[in-house]
Amino acid sequence: MIRFEVIKDVFTVKDEIQGLLELHYQELTLDKNVIKLDPDWHRYQTLLKENKLCIVVARDDDLLVGYSVFFLDWHIHYKNNMFARNDVLFLAPSHRQGMTGIKLIKYSEMVLEALNVSKITWHIKYSKDFRKILHRLGYQDEEVVVSRALKEL
Repeated sequence: MIRFEVIKDVFTVKDEIQGLLELHYQELTLDKNVIKLDPDWHRYQTLLKENKLCIVVARDDDLLVGYSVFFLDWHIHYKNNMFARNDVLFLAPSHRQGMTGIKLIKYSEMVLEALNVSKITWHIKYSKDFRKILHRLGYQDEEVVVSRALKEL
């Protein structure tokens, strides 16, 4: 049975999330010759303690099968509005059928709303474009992000 939980300490999930992070990296990261997977766990923990990060995980019984992570901050242009910028969203391929992904998004929205977030933004890879799902949930296209790697490691 799928359940969701909010993480208050990254070190409680660090070891069990490694496999999903590697899958996520292999599936979605461009420019792997420049961008190497190396999460800054201490920085994530600091942001959590400062209430500038929200981590929601999905579990199938006790097995971690997905996560949704958001950076939280008061917007510099709209000082009375807290924005949640999605850092990462990932669901194990074995759990992508059915409603688990939508439930993870909706649970994340519920948690963010309770944190007084005014607006949620998502960045979406063209290779795994899930905008149709977000559109059905009331989201709209707003910006395009363009990138280029500058150096090879």
